[in-house]
Amino acid sequence: MLPSYREGHGVACGDGWIGSGRQTRRPGRPGGTRLPYMHWLLPGVAAAASAAFAVAVLRQYAARRRPHQLAWGIALSMFALASLALTVGVAAGWTPLSFKLYYLFGAVLNVPWLALGTVELLAGPTLRRLYVAALAAFTALSVVLVALASVTPSDLAGRLLPEGKEFLPVAVRALAVLGNTVGTLIVVGGAVASGLALRSRRDLRPRFEGNLLIALGVLLAAGGGVFAFLASSDKLALGLALGASVMYLGFRRASAPARPPVASGS
Repeated sequence: MLPSYREGHGVACGDGWIGSGRQTRRPGRPGGTRLPYMHWLLPGVAAAASAAFAVAVLRQYAARRRPHQLAWGIALSMFALASLALTVGVAAGWTPLSFKLYYLFGAVLNVPWLALGTVELLAGPTLRRLYVAALAAFTALSVVLVALASVTPSDLAGRLLPEGKEFLPVAVRALAVLGNTVGTLIVVGGAVASGLALRSRRDLRPRFEGNLLIALGVLLAAGGGVFAFLASSDKLALGLALGASVMYLGFRRASAPARPPVASGS
């Protein structure tokens, strides 16, 4: 989940993760200065890392055909696209297209698709079908509403990170709230459920550890918004890069072959 700045006090809320209410204007001094390279370097690292991780997970899916790997590969691809849009927006200035890509794939769709991997890994067939149907409808509605949102270049002019609350409709921000809340509950709940299963199924330990790392990665990525009060995209992007790395480790661990149960008499 990629945060977006808005007025507040450094807590999770609505259409993203918010800071202290400072305006997120592009830094500079009279006469013009070059944007500090760390503002765009770390988002670029997050984009490259998550893209590499997405390729690795999708290659695993191509070899093993496990649905949860496909879901996680798609989610990491969204993470990479959103991080790339963030990099370009911070370094070269925001356009309506780059902001919409950033918001759609980073603030709305990413976490629900991560949750699909948890559902595919842990839930039964009926729940999996219901979640896939709901996610398909949610994704289609989100794409349409974000595409139709009226965002102009003047809305974005001079901003280091735009504040979606100022020009995105309430429906789009409500979808972000819904998707991130439900998705995070599923990812964290999946880690808890895996932990409870360990009491009687030691062979499921890789799944538990993997889902725990994925949940930690989600929280790290979202926790980048804790630094929003500094109005500093490099610290925000650090949380995103760390989150992507930890999530990838979780994907690898959760996809490890299950250990055969140890016979009680051995």
